[in-house]
Amino acid sequence: MDTKDKTERHIREAVDAERQFVLHPENDDLFVRTGRQVIEACRLGISVEVWFGECKDMFERVSQWARGHAAQVSACYAVPRGTGIGLFVVPKSQSFNFDLADELAELNRELVQKFNVGTVEIHQVPGDELHRFLVIEESRQVYSDANSPHQTVEA
Repeated sequence: MDTKDKTERHIREAVDAERQFVLHPENDDLFVRTGRQVIEACRLGISVEVWFGECKDMFERVSQWARGHAAQVSACYAVPRGTGIGLFVVPKSQSFNFDLADELAELNRELVQKFNVGTVEIHQVPGDELHRFLVIEESRQVYSDANSPHQTVEA
């Protein structure tokens, strides 16, 4: 193929999702990606390294926020969800905390505006039912108070 060929190429998710594409940057690295992976990367609009940095910064902000709300929050976990992150906040109360829900909505708005990690969904989940919403051992624990019975991988 002529390297000066400027013909545009199309990747259609319905047709090319599982098709492999070879990408040749100028430094001669080779990247093999499926059409779906190329499309998802474009949706994020950032490199994987930048995304991980954004996640780290976001987790630090969430941990800081949770420490500031230690009277209401027992623990917080993060889990990848499609092209974004799911945050699961365990309240100290046994029932749904409506005040905390309002504050979580504000936190969600802040995270979406400040961090380029894709979608961010925050869920308030009772501690005794946490296992119904995520696999604790495969989740990242962003925050835990000293009395939390939920112990996993630390952030």
